[in-house]
Formats: sequence, structure tokens, C-alpha cells
Amino acid sequence: MHNPPAAIFSLVVAVCGWYYLFYSRAAHKLRGIEADRVNGRRVLLRRLSGAAMCGLAVSFFAAFCVLDEKRELRGIAVLVAISLAFLMAIVVLAIADVRLTLKLRCHKR
Repeated sequence: MHNPPAAIFSLVVAVCGWYYLFYSRAAHKLRGIEADRVNGRRVLLRRLSGAAMCGLAVSFFAAFCVLDEKRELRGIAVLVAISLAFLMAIVVLAIADVRLTLKLRCHKR
């Protein structure tokens, strides 16, 4: 492996995604504060974000550690595009979660 920083980044992102997907209970703690339907949506958004983080880690690792050694530029370009799509999905899911939080704050006042 010729790219240790990419491997370390991939591992950190995968661990964060794994935690967010299976162990994070922050959204569950809002169950008593917000409606069950909204809370279920928030939990789903966070789990999807965790899954996207795991996908980002795998695609990034494959692009910069596996295919980089073989110098397959087409494969690297495809995997970088997939990594960017995962990153965009994470940002969109985070924005949706923030919007739910803003709605919660407006209803609390």
C-alpha cells in the first residue's frame, strides 16, 4: 500500500459511519420531545448517513489504495465519482437532519 493517509482516512470514516449506523442513540433520545413520525424519520436519516459514510470509506479506499497501485485511471475516476456521490448524499442527509432540528426549535418556542 503506497498511500497510508488515504487508508487512515478511510478507516476513520468507516469507524465513524459504523458507529453512526449502529450505536448512535442521539436521535432516539428526542423521542419524547418530537412526534414519533418525525423522530422515526430522523433516525432513518442518521442511519442512511452512517451507511453512506461506510460506502464513502470503501470507495475512497478502493480508489486511492487498491486501484492507484495498478494505475487504472478509468477505474479511479469512477470510484472518485462514486466517493463524491456518497459525500453529497451525506451532506444532503445532514441538511435534512438540521432542517428537522430547526423545525423542532421553532415549535418549542
